[in-house]
Amino acid sequence: MSSCSRRRHELSKWLEQDELDLFIVSSRPNLRYLTGFTGEGIGIVSPSEAVLITDRRYEVEAGEEAPDCQVIFAEQGHLQQFASYLAELGQCRAGFESQHLSYSSHKKLAELADAAELVPVEEVVEGQRAIKDDTEIAAIRRAAQVVSEAVPVVVAELAVGITERELSLRLREAILQTGGDDVSFEPVVAFGENSARAHAVPTQRKIAEGDIVLIDAGGKVDGYCSDMTRTVVFGELNKKFIEVYKTVRQAQQAALAAIVPGAVAAEVDAQAREVIDSSPYKGRFGHSLGHGVGLEVHEGPKLGKKSEEVLAAGQVVTNEPGIYLPGWGGVRLEELLLVTEQGAQPLTYAPYLGL
Repeated sequence: MSSCSRRRHELSKWLEQDELDLFIVSSRPNLRYLTGFTGEGIGIVSPSEAVLITDRRYEVEAGEEAPDCQVIFAEQGHLQQFASYLAELGQCRAGFESQHLSYSSHKKLAELADAAELVPVEEVVEGQRAIKDDTEIAAIRRAAQVVSEAVPVVVAELAVGITERELSLRLREAILQTGGDDVSFEPVVAFGENSARAHAVPTQRKIAEGDIVLIDAGGKVDGYCSDMTRTVVFGELNKKFIEVYKTVRQAQQAALAAIVPGAVAAEVDAQAREVIDSSPYKGRFGHSLGHGVGLEVHEGPKLGKKSEEVLAAGQVVTNEPGIYLPGWGGVRLEELLLVTEQGAQPLTYAPYLGL
């Protein structure tokens, strides 16, 4: 049985428990997860079959990537073809991804297949995706290797006059050169005071001696993502940077020790936040500690102050505390981790500053 078949089998168990006849998959990452198909389309999963509705643009991909699915090529649009499929079934209860199917698509579907009862469902497949299997972990490991090797390359190339945008483009190139299929998101490169922006967008600002350099990047391999952040200084370190960096590193290590199966995500976040709030930089950690990574660079579980999610072996999460001081700059340190029965195992490994 293929990985996708096993995933659909698990989903079918849930369908039977909730008395649903089938499940409509419209999210592209979820479609890939359940069928292996990387193109555009709609998936239908039931206890008896798996159907992929796409179009002739993806004829080759559908045959190669989803060999164990019945493929239907839409002649008048995916939604219209799916409505015809439902109409042929007659009365049925069909679960749909309420966070992904648009209002207009739902309305059209309800009109075209009025015998079907459309049941809104949230994050069922996403819940499955949170626990990675061996194939997924292997792909994420390679994606983590790519970014771990690429970031030190561009850090070594820092030179007076280079802009944030230029370094971001060079980082994208380095990720491809080290084996990535693509970047998992647009690289964040921020110099000096711009590093106080947690989600900085690279600009034409040129680097200068003494600037903080924050680099947040990820690679993608076989559809799976990685995510890592390192912060350095171009030139001599100063006392304040050392103090901030050490505080963030201590917060990161405190959270690392707390990441074990059964830990409540909010309590892990609290471990890091307590370190920072006990320092002179209380309140300057303005985002969640981390998030899951897989087919999407941001997925479940979320490690935040209000998250009630419980960590489990097989999850891949980030651990990324930061301190941000407007007008001065910021420091964020991020590692990608695999949750195991023994604790958190780092997947990314670019070096930290030896402070």
